[in-house]
Amino acid sequence: MQPVRLTKHHGLGNDFLVALVDTADDARAYDADLARRVCHRTRGVGADGLIVGLRRPDAQHDLQMTLFNADGSRAEISGNGIRCLAQAELTRRGAQACDLRIASDGGLRVVTVHATDEPHTVEASVAMGRVTERATVPAPPPGYDIGKSATADIGNPHWVVLVDDAWAIDLARLGPQFEHAGGGLNVEFIAPTSGTADAIDLAVWERGVGITEACGSGAAAAAFVAHRWGLVGTDVTVHMPGGAARVVLDGADATLVGPSVFIAEVELPLG
Repeated sequence: MQPVRLTKHHGLGNDFLVALVDTADDARAYDADLARRVCHRTRGVGADGLIVGLRRPDAQHDLQMTLFNADGSRAEISGNGIRCLAQAELTRRGAQACDLRIASDGGLRVVTVHATDEPHTVEASVAMGRVTERATVPAPPPGYDIGKSATADIGNPHWVVLVDDAWAIDLARLGPQFEHAGGGLNVEFIAPTSGTADAIDLAVWERGVGITEACGSGAAAAAFVAHRWGLVGTDVTVHMPGGAARVVLDGADATLVGPSVFIAEVELPLG
């Protein structure tokens, strides 16, 4: 049996294992069970998710993206993960830059990716699509008062909560409580960055993963909500524990700009 070949990348510390495959039969080897195995931090390689990129040169898109969270659940889209997938495809092509149309469970995304002066690092711009604010906001967990919050969708669902200090949030305690209260939403705790215009701090709890160092789709959703609240303009720097991403808003459409860094090539037995 052929071994599984993967590459590992991270987008601002949000790390993924990526497999590029040529056929649907090849893609079936990469399933929820494999995701749980390879993403495990001590018994596997370790990652926040497993991404399978099925090359579709004859279709209206270049790649079909399938994303499994570390717990094996399927996610619609990842703003950081799609940049990692784009880097893997750029490397496969041996190119310095390319435009990619990538289909995902959350819809089609267009990614422009190019090499940088830093070895193993690319910069990618992702047209994330339209942010849609949901009509209802869940009740907070018992004992927690929310001053202001909103729910939004950008191919996957988010709950954006305004706090005084995003870095002071006890994510390990509050993250799962908010996810449960929201019925399985990704949760972003945000605050305006002190002394800096058009910038927010963001701490995230991702469903199916937990605490991550960054969330690209969450950054886009949070920037949109923060703009609607009048906290920022249309060109927003989002500071996360893993680093900063840029979100450019054009009405309700969001473009996410940030790096992807190649970490390693990985080969694993399937048995």
